Amino acid sequence: MEGAERAGLFGAAILGPLIVAAILSLTGVLHLRPPREAMWAAQFFIGVGIGVSYVGVTLRELRDTVAGGTAFVLILAALAAIVTETVTLTGIAPPVEGFLSFAPGGQAEMSMLAIIAGADLGFVVIHHLIRILVVILGAPLVARWFMGFSGRHNKGNQP
Repeated sequence: MEGAERAGLFGAAILGPLIVAAILSLTGVLHLRPPREAMWAAQFFIGVGIGVSYVGVTLRELRDTVAGGTAFVLILAALAAIVTETVTLTGIAPPVEGFLSFAPGGQAEMSMLAIIAGADLGFVVIHHLIRILVVILGAPLVARWFMGFSGRHNKGNQP
């Protein structure tokens, strides 16, 4: 991660370890899945880390956040279902892999669900990794484009 930060890589905290793990996997150093207990522990500590961030949150804030999150997940799940149907009808992937590849959720969570469901883990992971790369590398470019567009627009309005 530190090397990725020094290199000025966008999203260094995610992309740094991702690149190292890819290199180790491709060179044959990493070739086994982590033990279930390690995945359970990781999920437990991730949940604890997220949970402690809610200390001091009011019931109204929690309700609004959960309602907004639920609406967002329902919209994304509907879109994922549409894409899954398209992917399945075109024969690109079976329904389980198709849905897990495009479902709203984190890469780690979808990977765990793929392992549990017996889905093609590589298919699911590569789709989520591409999504992460597109967002991490594309967001700064889109932001720069919007700032440039906004700057040109505002300059024209100045006397």
